Amino acid sequence: MRYPTVTIRTDVLESWLKVCGYTKSHLAGELGVSRGRVSQLLTTQKEPSAHLIAKLLTVTNLPFDRICRVVRSKEVHASLSVPRTKKVASKPTDAEEVAATQLAGGESSS
Repeated sequence: MRYPTVTIRTDVLESWLKVCGYTKSHLAGELGVSRGRVSQLLTTQKEPSAHLIAKLLTVTNLPFDRICRVVRSKEVHASLSVPRTKKVASKPTDAEEVAATQLAGGESSS
């Protein structure tokens, strides 16, 4: 991997999928990639193409610095690798609910 590089913040993408009610298959269709490629984005720190990042920003309507992370060195990249754990269902936060409402085209109560 070249440095600096860009990776997807999997925690943010997973939260977005849950809040917006998207499946991996639905997101894959929107991005024009396979479901397997979406799974790769969610499970690895592989560098996505600039084209895929642009599509992801368009589909999610999230800013670059929210969904992407710039990795400047190998040491920093290694520290970002977190062991995957069993997921526990949780209730969306108020901020996630507001974001979902805004993305769906509704008005927030704020």
